[in-house]
Formats: sequence, structure tokens, C-alpha cells
Amino acid sequence: ECRKETRSLQDLYLKYKAKGLVVMGVNTADDRKIALDYMKANEVTFPNILDTSDAANQAVSQYETLGGMSAVPMTYVIGRDGKVVDAWYGYEEDRARKVLKKLGL
Repeated sequence: ECRKETRSLQDLYLKYKAKGLVVMGVNTADDRKIALDYMKANEVTFPNILDTSDAANQAVSQYETLGGMSAVPMTYVIGRDGKVVDAWYGYEEDRARKVLKKLGL
């Protein structure tokens, strides 16, 4: 499932980067080698941040819900004004497409 979401994010990045869309990954769980190997194996070219500090893990853990839903991946769409336009757990291609259309991309 995660590989499918990664591929979808990569495709989204390639399709819209020339129009100003930025896709950024944030990894707070893996060591550097695991993260780099995963990105290489999945041909990820969008920027990624690797931060396994306690502060980063606390920031991500606040999105865990009582229902056991994981915040990995958590998708945010942020407008050019810096405001969050939409956010959801996982990656939903149709939802992303609708939000981007609303933003004129």
C-alpha cells in the first residue's frame, strides 16, 4: 500500500511541478540507509526530510487517533498563501485531483 501511495505522489509531483506544486516527504521513523534505499527502489525524486528526533516523532504522533489510524502518510495540500487547503490520512488520488483543480493546477 505504501509503495502505491509513494508512486502516486511521485506521479503527482512529475505532473504538476512545472505549475508550481511542491511535494515533500517527511520521514520520522526510518534510519538513513532504509529511507534512501526505499527512495531509490521507488524512484522518488521529490524532496524528502529525514528527522528521527524525539521532537519530530512527537509532532507526527499527535496525528495518531484513538481508532488506531496511522498518520503515515499524512497528506496536506497547502496553498501559495501558506494556508492548509485540505488534509487527510493516506493518499487519495481523486481527492488530490479535486483540490488541485480548485487551486487552478
